[in-house]
Amino acid sequence: MKAMFEQVAGDFAGQQRYVETMEVDEPESALIDRFAELRERFDVCVGSYPGETVRVKIYGTDRGAVEDATGWLCDRVEAAE
Repeated sequence: MKAMFEQVAGDFAGQQRYVETMEVDEPESALIDRFAELRERFDVCVGSYPGETVRVKIYGTDRGAVEDATGWLCDRVEAAE
């Protein structure tokens, strides 16, 4: 097992990614413009996963940018309870 891990260990190297998630109580289609602005303002990626609420995931390699982007979006959406 150890020998096998040593063969693939390099695949796990790289920059650390930071992730924040939130639940939003709005239709996913209503969030598109805010997601576009979020990507323009901050060096982050955003993903959305609809269900009863929309789970929004903001991630990137700069912790500050991820935190700032999350705060920015929180101020502009209706958070799920």
